[in-house]
Amino acid sequence: MPGVTPNGPRYRFGPFELNTGEESLARNGTRVKVQDLPYRLLVMLVERPGEIVTREEVRQRLWPENTFVEFDNSLGVAIRKVRDSLNDDAEAPRYVETVPRRGYRFVAPVTVLEPVRSPDLPLPTASVTKESSVSSPNGATEAAHPYPRRKYWLTAALVLLLVGGAIYGFRTRPGRLAGKAEALSAETPPRIRRSVAVLGFRNLPGHPEDNWLSPAFSEMLNTELASDGALRMLPGEDVARVKRDLPLADEDSLAKATLDRLRISPGADLVVLGSYTALPGNGERRIRLDVRVQETLRGETLTEKSFTGSEANLFELAVEAGQSLRQSMGISSASNEATLQARAALPSNQEATRFYVEGKRRLWAFDSLLARDLFIKAIAIDPAYPLAHAALSEAWYRLGYTSKARNEAERARSLSEHLGLEDRLLIEGQYYVTLPDRAKAIETYQNLFTQFPDNLDYGLRLADEQRVVNPQDALRTLATLHRLPAPYGEDPRIDLLESRAWTVQDVPKAQAAAARALQVAKAQGSSVLVARSYGILCQTMGGTISDTQKIQYCDAARQYARSAGNRDEVARASNDLAGVYFLQGRMEQAETMYREAFGIFRQTGDIDGIATTANNLGGVALLRGNLDEAARALSAAVTSFREQDDKDGVALALYNLGEVARRRGDLKQAFADYEEGKTAAQEITDKSAIGYILTGVGDALLDRGDLDAARKSYEEALSLRKQTGELQLAAETELSLSRLAIEEGHAADAETVIRKCNEQFHHENQSDDELDSSIALMEALLRESKSATAEKERKDNQALAAKSVNQLLRLQFDLVSARAHLATGDVTSASMLLQRTLRSARAGHLLGIELETQLALAELKKKLGQRVEAQADLVALEKLARGKGFGLIAGKALSARNSSTKEISVN
Repeated sequence: MPGVTPNGPRYRFGPFELNTGEESLARNGTRVKVQDLPYRLLVMLVERPGEIVTREEVRQRLWPENTFVEFDNSLGVAIRKVRDSLNDDAEAPRYVETVPRRGYRFVAPVTVLEPVRSPDLPLPTASVTKESSVSSPNGATEAAHPYPRRKYWLTAALVLLLVGGAIYGFRTRPGRLAGKAEALSAETPPRIRRSVAVLGFRNLPGHPEDNWLSPAFSEMLNTELASDGALRMLPGEDVARVKRDLPLADEDSLAKATLDRLRISPGADLVVLGSYTALPGNGERRIRLDVRVQETLRGETLTEKSFTGSEANLFELAVEAGQSLRQSMGISSASNEATLQARAALPSNQEATRFYVEGKRRLWAFDSLLARDLFIKAIAIDPAYPLAHAALSEAWYRLGYTSKARNEAERARSLSEHLGLEDRLLIEGQYYVTLPDRAKAIETYQNLFTQFPDNLDYGLRLADEQRVVNPQDALRTLATLHRLPAPYGEDPRIDLLESRAWTVQDVPKAQAAAARALQVAKAQGSSVLVARSYGILCQTMGGTISDTQKIQYCDAARQYARSAGNRDEVARASNDLAGVYFLQGRMEQAETMYREAFGIFRQTGDIDGIATTANNLGGVALLRGNLDEAARALSAAVTSFREQDDKDGVALALYNLGEVARRRGDLKQAFADYEEGKTAAQEITDKSAIGYILTGVGDALLDRGDLDAARKSYEEALSLRKQTGELQLAAETELSLSRLAIEEGHAADAETVIRKCNEQFHHENQSDDELDSSIALMEALLRESKSATAEKERKDNQALAAKSVNQLLRLQFDLVSARAHLATGDVTSASMLLQRTLRSARAGHLLGIELETQLALAELKKKLGQRVEAQADLVALEKLARGKGFGLIAGKALSARNSSTKEISVN
């Protein structure tokens, strides 16, 4: 297989041996057939026995960042195939254990064997040591799982590193095709072609309606000068970035100091610039184009020429200028075939050209929304222009509309027949990225990089795809890029991507690479790359960076992104900063940053960012007990997820909306939300999401007093969670069944199960689940009349409850604590806690908690001898509960009332 590290380590566990050098799995010496993705997943697990490999780590290494639905389905398939190859059982795992919401763990003992050294193969240029257990690089993911907790959930924050961006210039035609050995060999450096940056042209008359001619001439000259591959044309996006950083307006000529900086970044040997003006006269308007070529090394002007042509035929004017410049640079004229391919890379209509180049200019200025509209206009005029479809695909992709991006990329691909090979491969790679088909994308970018081994952008594209599938392949490609001569091998984007490749394996190395990128980016004065460097330092979990430093890095990323004019990057950094605050339990600061990110994403039109931050806001609000705000945010998330056609996101957001409705006491709406979410989850066969929803349905049925139906729903959820191997979620469902058992009169049986769940949650450091199980345990003990044991449990868990940011759990703990006080005769403490809980429940519109607290208060009044008042309260409580559909609490109120009536009549 491509990208395999020769002589890799071997691992032995049970009867199996995993040989990473040969990429083979054997049982008692007999080879076991295992497909590529399951094999890579197995390697990740075996490299870290006993440690949790998070879902985010798996996603970053094996699947693309923005694919939630297909990731979940594919991950489930891959895990099943791993278990099949090991003859493992999800319900009683001997090798691979599922840790719900977190990831997977290899539970069998592993022996690391020395690799078998092959004398015919060199040692790898970059090797990966034993991976560290690294949290998701977004700062919030470990606290905000991709699936909901028992009581709340937050969607993983967006982290997007754009390495060079997509290039949709008028570039075609490779020249001499380099062999693979030339492209990747450390001993044979690639031939470095002269690099040319077309900087743009000054509008001498200054008429605003003619400003579009500057990017138009730039694109056309790029096309002509690149026509036979003899020159390396620097990407327009890189040029735009440097022009912002200097800053550099369109000029007729440049000073030596400016040329020196352009030689370093973007690495130009020659720069093309000049001016244009409309000439007066009768009839059609004519344009004079004045062009200057300057050398960056010596600062000399290589040539300076003027060309005149009709405005109605700008391409012919650009061809004339390009051919003349080629001669001045010592390059022969392009062939007829190359010229025809260059013409095919242009719109057939000049108005379409105008919209297209303006759209690219806006895309490079981080305005994907306006760029999208301009590309749509260009396509409306020239529907058969492939590069406009490719550019529109990129705009949709940056805005988070993956399916729309895929459609446009597919359309571009179908229209690219007459383009040059280079443009066709760029479109092909883009199409596979949107599918996503990482293997095909890697193959395509490998082809590009093999043919153009001096093209840094193609190497970065290749490494960016490789790091998701196999970071070691990415690290080897990046090592090749570092061997390019200066300034190309010193480009900070190489270190940025190296940092991303190390993130899920070695946090200190990831942080060191980001620090190197930061140093170089600052020296170059690139605000965009400085922001991205700080962003990675903000995102990486673990290592030697303190929380205080992490906050400083996040703030710096926001500031530099703002100075670069990149609003989306500002929003991402704000979202990451919110995640840091979330982990610290600073909910107000987290909410402020999420709101800032949400507002910016709405302005930029980034639907992915809108959906993510809306979910994050909904999750924080649900935690803090602000149900109105949670409902607004989650409803916005549902709308955005639907716009993306993200059924997984829709299902889980609707689950949370059902939870909001249930807490409010609107069981009818809760059932409606659960049913709608279940339908969405069933469309993509998302068993995990269905499990959450069935648990929510069980909770609502229990509230309604339909114990048989509740048990059926819980048991169905438990069965699904055992099928998916989600042991912790299964434990949460068993906790729900235990609560049901208490209501059925089987408190002693429930106690045994609850203690087992509590031990598991404590071991997994799941503090909220541990607190939830402790509350259930106290309920069981009180039903068993074990008041002293319940009181001890209360004391043992006071600190855990005080630390929780989950308002509902804190109130439930206070309520059961009051009942424990009441059982031990401490009516004063019980009264104080119950009154406080009742005020909080009413303020937060938590009807279920309010009703349970009223029942406990009636019990308190009975304890104090106020039987008549207690009887009246129970009558009112039963009526209110039945009216709201809370049959369980209504039944308890009726039972207590009947008991009180008997006591009164006896007395």
